[in-house]
Amino acid sequence: MSPTFCVSLLRALLLVLLAVLSASSPAQGKVIKPGLKPGNLFKQASAGCLTQKDSKFPQTVRVNLSISNTNQDTKLSSLNASNRSLSPWDYRIDEDHDRFPRLIADAECRHTLCVTPEGQLDHSLNSVAIQQEILVLRREHRGCQQSFRLEKKLITVGCTCVTPLVRHQR
Repeated sequence: MSPTFCVSLLRALLLVLLAVLSASSPAQGKVIKPGLKPGNLFKQASAGCLTQKDSKFPQTVRVNLSISNTNQDTKLSSLNASNRSLSPWDYRIDEDHDRFPRLIADAECRHTLCVTPEGQLDHSLNSVAIQQEILVLRREHRGCQQSFRLEKKLITVGCTCVTPLVRHQR
């Protein structure tokens, strides 16, 4: 699956999730008194907050994350690419409970240099990270309401070999 497709899919998913959350917001339709400062808005709303004991309180929000018509050829071509690459990388899992998605795989280059097909370090090439900016949802707690804010996150998706930068001094 290409990074561009993933970002487009994530954006569409986030819009759907935000629409569902805003439609079920308990503060919707509350009267805000004239002259009320924005900072006090949540104090006013919290007085009439629904609790988990109330029957109208949303217990769950379901979002279908399955992707239909996935291309099997793409899965096979990227299989184990991190180990077969001349600039190999490993993944570490970045976990954040106040973010959606909660788990994100982040690549780390194994070496600063590339390797030859025989597995030896190649001093003529550098291994560098390939980075992609993605959108995530950040959970925010304001009074008794939870809201989600779109946030950009820079992740490393893999590594590649490049020629070193050479600066000549005069």
